[in-house]
Amino acid sequence: MMTLCLVLAVSVSAAEPSLLVSRPQKALANEVIELKPIAGHHFNIEAPQKCGGAKADSVTPRRFRCQMRAAGRVEVVASVCDDAKSFCRQERFEVNVPGAWRRMFRAARPPKPHAAPAGFLINQPQKALARARKTHAPLFVHFFGIWCPPCNMLEEAVYPGKEFQNAAAPFIKLALDADAELSWDWKARYKIGGYPTLLVLDERGREISRAVGYRSTSALKAFLNESKFMMSEPVEKAAKDIARSAPAENGARRARVARWRLERGEYALALKAAGTAPEARRQALLARKERAEKEDDAPALTNALKELTAERRGDPELTEWATDLAERDKPAAETLADAVRASSGRWAGDISLGEHGLVPGDIHASEALFWEALGRAPDAKASWFSAALAYDAEATASPLGLARGANIERAYCLQKAGRLEEARALYASLVDAYPDEFTFHYGYGRLLLELKEYQAALASAHGALKNSYGDNWLRAVALEAKILKALDRKEDMARSLDAALAEASAPKSTAVRTHRYLAELRRLRAEL
Repeated sequence: MMTLCLVLAVSVSAAEPSLLVSRPQKALANEVIELKPIAGHHFNIEAPQKCGGAKADSVTPRRFRCQMRAAGRVEVVASVCDDAKSFCRQERFEVNVPGAWRRMFRAARPPKPHAAPAGFLINQPQKALARARKTHAPLFVHFFGIWCPPCNMLEEAVYPGKEFQNAAAPFIKLALDADAELSWDWKARYKIGGYPTLLVLDERGREISRAVGYRSTSALKAFLNESKFMMSEPVEKAAKDIARSAPAENGARRARVARWRLERGEYALALKAAGTAPEARRQALLARKERAEKEDDAPALTNALKELTAERRGDPELTEWATDLAERDKPAAETLADAVRASSGRWAGDISLGEHGLVPGDIHASEALFWEALGRAPDAKASWFSAALAYDAEATASPLGLARGANIERAYCLQKAGRLEEARALYASLVDAYPDEFTFHYGYGRLLLELKEYQAALASAHGALKNSYGDNWLRAVALEAKILKALDRKEDMARSLDAALAEASAPKSTAVRTHRYLAELRRLRAEL
């Protein structure tokens, strides 16, 4: 017997309780509003969900996102059902959006020159595609951020080497700056969520394979060689083929497709792709975790983390999963303390670590976060210092002016370890070595803010503002605002935030991280 589903396509009356936790009445232009259903209810993802006459930007059973792209009164329509599936109802309301922001803003300026790795085109995606089509060559795309330590380490230690150059010789090589507006369309098209993201595309721009995170020279060489063999089967084609096979078949291909889906943020599809093949079990567990996070399903997330930490204790990510578990079930995480310590000891010295996208400093830093989550401050500080020493070892391979990535991490870890004077001296030397770069002005400003040296912190924030663009400019504005607040210069703080928000623009895709930094500016403005 089919369950009766009653849908009322009318506005909820004042006397009728809303099925939403809240219904915002105002929003800024380009702001993303987020709705959640009340307990015992969910969004009906099969029914129309509207946002100003268009489809909602993102709808899961527990979360509804809608970007305010037009000025005026924007109608929002959300279909909500009870979890027992006995009835559904449309929720209709209007959001007042005062006015659109100007399209262009200072943060959208073309980026300051960034030295491209040898043989790479930088921020020239159309030229790279044209060259690939002309020569019938595949593309290797490096999505980077100047603030991204593993990106820097690839550029410093891997890309210049002869072994990589030889392996990458058949490829057209493209580097795309995550903070440049010109990268927005590509980030949205390929669903780029982490950095560095490394893509192999065919001459038509179809994705062959991807890797996320740092890779050692040998691991990256293997990735490129494997990708060449996959040219006849773009990952989209593999996804279609496994959909027609039994769940236990084609384990390696299923694992490949599931991993690709995960890295694109397509968690339900990743879980479906993984199937029951033993090779794909890890991807299935990860997909279950990521889907629970996306859908804000706390019980499912806790269970997924318990499964991962029980079944995958040999993985270098064990500590990361244990940390996430500690934030939800501290007693369960406490039982993993010995396993975490043993895992860190093993992986920090494992020469294959680079194949997993990590370096020894990452392992110690991850352990530090685990101890922090358990409230073990002395253990955390000791691990942070171990991480600083590991990054120092990475940095000594290059002069100060070249080892950017390792030094970014080293300075931060010294700060977290409570060795503030050492961190201060390192930041000062890094600002001298990189006088025209946002990264170190920004980090130094954050440290000086923590030390309550507000005037010096403000000078560093202005250095960050002067040498930034894109998302980094927004981060620098936020830092300046926090310092002005500490100085009780609230009028100056309001003026700075209002100017930035009046000039800012946002990409259409809410997955692009620009939205996160704009939300931070709005939060700071609301505190005044």
